[in-house]
Amino acid sequence: MKITFHSWLKTTIGDNSVEVNLPQDIKTISGLASFLATKYEDAAAVFELPEALRYVVDRRYVTPKHELTGVDAIEIYPPITGG
Repeated sequence: MKITFHSWLKTTIGDNSVEVNLPQDIKTISGLASFLATKYEDAAAVFELPEALRYVVDRRYVTPKHELTGVDAIEIYPPITGG
């Protein structure tokens, strides 16, 4: 599965996209976020709050409860701050 990170998240991860092989027990976006929290320690705090992130699957925003069946690519947008 290809995961693309946006904004400051790609800087924190160290790459704008990665290919991951998810364990079979990960079935939802929320599970994916938990998996990424263990894989990317510098971004763990934000991944541990999956509702703080925005996820795009097939050019559609989805919730952390979204099922990953048949998903080949996901985009993750972190919360943005600014004035």
